[in-house]
Amino acid sequence: MNAVDIIKYFETHYPTELAYEWDNVGLQVGTLNHKTERVLVTLDVTKEVVKEAIQKKVNLILSHHPLMFKPMQNIVFDSPKGWIVKNLIQHNIAVYSAHTNFDVADGGMNDLLAAKIGIQNPKLMDEVDNIGRYGSIEKVPFQFFVQNIKQLFDLEHVKVIGRDDRDVSIVGISGGSGSHHMYAAKKRGCDVYITGDITYHTALDAIQLGMTLLDVGHHIEIIFVESVRQMLLKQFPDVEFIASEIDTNPYKPY
Repeated sequence: MNAVDIIKYFETHYPTELAYEWDNVGLQVGTLNHKTERVLVTLDVTKEVVKEAIQKKVNLILSHHPLMFKPMQNIVFDSPKGWIVKNLIQHNIAVYSAHTNFDVADGGMNDLLAAKIGIQNPKLMDEVDNIGRYGSIEKVPFQFFVQNIKQLFDLEHVKVIGRDDRDVSIVGISGGSGSHHMYAAKKRGCDVYITGDITYHTALDAIQLGMTLLDVGHHIEIIFVESVRQMLLKQFPDVEFIASEIDTNPYKPY
């Protein structure tokens, strides 16, 4: 199977033109014009992931987060990113990334997250940025809701901002760093808004707004890996799609 055919099919679901202007999606390194028998699907492209790709003899890495957000000023082999680029080229491994185009597309990141937490008939939360989902769940006490979220995403802890004495029946969610969408969540009447990477000052603003936020970190987007692997496996049964076994979460609970 040619890698071009795999990516063409993938882009029918998650076209690159859906990506935000600041984003860098699509082919990052290498060429898609080659036969592909093994594809590694990962959230991030790190040195450890590249070593895994080399060891498993794949020639295409499909990632959610781009290897390069900004143009590289230089490629120094002794630097971590330079090492990655050098080894990708030496081992003929292409890297293709689908980031915000995957986030905003129907059936993409936020639909997956909404389905996982049990939101019924999810709707678009932020119409300005075309991102996030919100909707109703069966009403539960906040403490029970938090414990359920931790179990669903295998989290040892989460950060709670705002009131923790309310029942939860309307939930908003946005993968990644979605703290600036909290105003849309407020407008939608969400009892809880779930996202990652909420800053100190944003947390203070949320409390002043009377909101309850749940910072679950960026790594819940790992849901990308198995979803994409299963989708492509159904379409291309002769290709081996491998879920990366590397834990790229940079945050470790202590």
